[in-house]
Amino acid sequence: MSLFVEILTTVTLPLIVLMALGWIIQKTLVLDVRTLSKLLLNVILPCTLFYFLTTAELPLSEVWPTVWFTTLQFFVLTAIGWGIAAMLRVEKSLQPVIGVAVAFANTGNFGIPVSQLTFPPDYLLHQTLIVSLHSILIIPFCVLALGSNKRGFGQSIRTLLTSPLILSVAAGLLIKGFGIELPQLVAYPVKLVSGAYISIALFTLGAQLAETRFSLDHRAVWLGVGMKMLLAPALTWGFLFMTGFEPQLTSLLVVASAAPVGVLLAIFCTEYRRGADMAGALVLVSTVLSPLIVTAWILFVRLYS
Repeated sequence: MSLFVEILTTVTLPLIVLMALGWIIQKTLVLDVRTLSKLLLNVILPCTLFYFLTTAELPLSEVWPTVWFTTLQFFVLTAIGWGIAAMLRVEKSLQPVIGVAVAFANTGNFGIPVSQLTFPPDYLLHQTLIVSLHSILIIPFCVLALGSNKRGFGQSIRTLLTSPLILSVAAGLLIKGFGIELPQLVAYPVKLVSGAYISIALFTLGAQLAETRFSLDHRAVWLGVGMKMLLAPALTWGFLFMTGFEPQLTSLLVVASAAPVGVLLAIFCTEYRRGADMAGALVLVSTVLSPLIVTAWILFVRLYS
């Protein structure tokens, strides 16, 4: 019970408060949500990923299992979620949104605080790489699947390769790999910008939700949330347990997969004007349920990993 209360009061409720402030601000000031989304995707998040990668203390060679598993997990869970949505005859335009929602967790502004609270400090690099990989992997999905009706394939690929997110992660990995120390003139501004990520991301989500119309009795919402927070971590734990992953890393990866649907999915859906209401509902419902469900998974992995 004490762990539940600690996560509730120090992680989840503050995030929901920031989302609520974004909702209130949007209702009173009527901000341009798409402009906020562009700022977040093209400036603030790239700086955040670059900062985390270049300041991590563990060598990259020690986190290779996290890299390959997270990549494999993303594609497998997306395929499973999309396939189940198709079998259950969910509206075709919403199937890819549900598919990626099952795989794409809020491993940044939710997962990082949970990781810091629950696991040893060295595991923050693993969590940072999960955030980086998820941010990279969701880009081709959104560009090619959600934006394909607006762009040709060649233009979509160019957009993917020139994305600030891709470039920032590539630069961060190179700098980390070669042990380059950034000059303070670069390092300090990047640190300041990265510090704004959580608040801007949650304000933006709250503002988007203020403009979103959705019904919580839509069966696709509960289907997506159920697969994201129950099926995804269960499959993750089963695979890692059977393949003999290190217990502490198994726990981290399972808890990360149980996190609510990532904010970026809703932002990308707004950007491409496809399934934005559904994505917003998935993020909102999974975030509200996260205190109970994520805490339950933390207790589970402590007992069985």
